[in-house]
Amino acid sequence: MIRILLFVFPFACTFASLPQEFSITEQVFALSATFDIACGDVSMGSASKHFFALSPTYDLEDSESKPLATARARFFSWGTVVDIEDPDGKALGRIEENLWKIFPWAEYKVYDAANREIMLATMDFWGTEFTLRSPLEPERVFATITRPFFRFFRDYWTVQIRDNSIFESADLDPRVLILLAVYQTDKDNRARFFSEYKDQLYKEFEQYDGDGFR
Repeated sequence: MIRILLFVFPFACTFASLPQEFSITEQVFALSATFDIACGDVSMGSASKHFFALSPTYDLEDSESKPLATARARFFSWGTVVDIEDPDGKALGRIEENLWKIFPWAEYKVYDAANREIMLATMDFWGTEFTLRSPLEPERVFATITRPFFRFFRDYWTVQIRDNSIFESADLDPRVLILLAVYQTDKDNRARFFSEYKDQLYKEFEQYDGDGFR
């Protein structure tokens, strides 16, 4: 039976005690990809992408710019695999994309610091909602992460905690949950960029009259 929380620390807006609902919003104007994390009008922190890195790397900070975690996508991997560490280099968990899943639209396995699979994040067909379930008890929903179907210039995720027990028991660090949404947006943005780049090259090729070969 799913235990739905009526409230979870209603006045707490921190990573240590997650609120029942909070948002992860992509900034429109930023030198590098940046996400604001907040519950209501209260800032919880931000996640910012490194300028120079071989693979997508993000730093997670609290509202006072104190480092909380660093997430690095593996350079040599099939699909998105992200290792998450605290500022001291201690492992917090891992996110691993399931490339062999045709339907639904996307699926990720979430591992804890001890390399145990403790959560399965499944995206719906429309690409608008992740449902985070227990891999052993599919009927047990820990959280949902949703975004609008029509997204103009930026992503806006809403996280709703349905069962806080996995965080209270320290089986999963909440920082891992937040970075799941960040890396999905990052993946979507890169896919869109390469698609637009490929389309532009194709158009230029079609418009080329062949004079360069004469």
